[in-house]
Amino acid sequence: MKIISSLENLRIEEKTAVALGNFDGIHIGHREIMQSALDAAKAQGLRSLCFTFSNHPFNFILQREDSDPDAVKLICTEEEKKELIEEMGFDILVNVPFDETVMKMRAHDFFEGIVVSKLNAGFVSVGFNYTYGARAEGKPAMLKEECDNAGIGVSIRDAVMLDGHVVSSTLIREMISTGNMEMTARLLGRPYSFSGTVSHGKRLGTSMGIPTINIPASKRQMLPPNGVYFSRIKIDGRVYDSVSNLGINPTVNSDSSVKTIETNIFDFDDDVYGKDVVVCFDHFSRGERKFRDKEELFAQIARDCENAVEYRKKI
Repeated sequence: MKIISSLENLRIEEKTAVALGNFDGIHIGHREIMQSALDAAKAQGLRSLCFTFSNHPFNFILQREDSDPDAVKLICTEEEKKELIEEMGFDILVNVPFDETVMKMRAHDFFEGIVVSKLNAGFVSVGFNYTYGARAEGKPAMLKEECDNAGIGVSIRDAVMLDGHVVSSTLIREMISTGNMEMTARLLGRPYSFSGTVSHGKRLGTSMGIPTINIPASKRQMLPPNGVYFSRIKIDGRVYDSVSNLGINPTVNSDSSVKTIETNIFDFDDDVYGKDVVVCFDHFSRGERKFRDKEELFAQIARDCENAVEYRKKI
């Protein structure tokens, strides 16, 4: 997949089938929009292209850094987003910053200057609530009229419903914030996950016969409540059952500002320091709490592991 990160001097020579959207979570609703573009590309002999933004427009408009506590948090990282889009089969990803130029561009200018001139669209797919142009003046009806006039095919996908709810990034963030990882996974079409490089911890678990690995919790990504999760971890292409604690580990840490994901991997004792891993959160088990001492903490961790094994047997 070819990845383009700037609109400057961009001009796609071949006709394309374009999926337009913010696609900040690549959830099951986004996938329907994207699949329409992929299907059209295959049927019409076009190049498949996904156009999206590398930052969240609201954060730019409100002048908030991604790490700001009040910023809209990522549902998936940039690398994960790129991997998911490539896995779907797109030929081209245009993943550009939402900046002042884009923000001030009128809807017609966005259509003519980007969709037609730069992306060379022969087909466009969007969702029912897609907006574009300054002050979100462009709506799906306007886009359809523009496409019809330009001889460009267009698909406007209806809302995807799940259990009576419209699938949306807002709903997913709500589910994550309450620790409902099962519903989050259904809305995303995959488990909610965190990527990171394994760092050295205090190695307290090793001394107690419960070795763990640590990755930093991203300040840019949406975090569920602090606590213990039944999880799985991907290492070197293999997946292992595990239990993970998200939080500050108050029994042994005094710094409440630094969150980590500390994972105990079942039947695994290899040294993975410095390796990139992915931790998938499947089920929220309990909230994080401070124990009287390390012995009480590790007794609880052992019970958490037993509970995780029983959980796996039931699913």
